[in-house]
Amino acid sequence: MKYTAYQTAVWLLASRDYSHNQIKAKLLDKGYEEPEIDTTLERCVTSGYIDDARYATALIRSHINKGHGVMRIRQSLHQKGLQADIITLRIEESECDWFELAKCKAQKKFADKSIVDYKDKAKRIRFLMGQGFDYEQSCYALT
Repeated sequence: MKYTAYQTAVWLLASRDYSHNQIKAKLLDKGYEEPEIDTTLERCVTSGYIDDARYATALIRSHINKGHGVMRIRQSLHQKGLQADIITLRIEESECDWFELAKCKAQKKFADKSIVDYKDKAKRIRFLMGQGFDYEQSCYALT
């Protein structure tokens, strides 16, 4: 028995949230036709099963709990197919103090070991920037 696109989408969304684009890609991968997918997505959005804003908020909260900076979060959400305006709005609403988050991440990683030399400081800054913090936040975290 072959399931409808709607049944498949609801089954996928029952286990966790997905973005609009992720569900569309999954349905395309399963071989459903574009018109059926569009109808399904519209029905899921109307029913509240797909909500990109809710999904973005949950992802941002998860990334903040992992100690990731705003640049890494933006990139991750963009890769999930979320629109830039939703990403920006939800990041602003998170009211996270990125400087303090960077400081907590640095303290956790480096356990308050003092910086030995310029090379060591550069290594720590690169680490924090790789976690999504900008240069200013990274320098603040190491003071």
